[in-house]
Amino acid sequence: MLALTSTAAVFVALLLAVAWLLWRGHDVPVWLTCVTTLLLAAFALVCVVLLMLPLLRLLEMAVMMWTLIFA
Repeated sequence: MLALTSTAAVFVALLLAVAWLLWRGHDVPVWLTCVTTLLLAAFALVCVVLLMLPLLRLLEMAVMMWTLIFA
């Protein structure tokens, strides 16, 4: 959970850096855009996986009950 919070904090800091560069009229470096996009993708993937774990557990229980009832 600490890693997820740290990633979110770094992502927000990078977004603020991009916003500041755009506000001042500077070009945003390609590497900064890539790093921000990769962090967003990693953060979204981790959040989706963490949200799906309980649903996968419920699906596993449903399949197990199905096999016990109809076996």
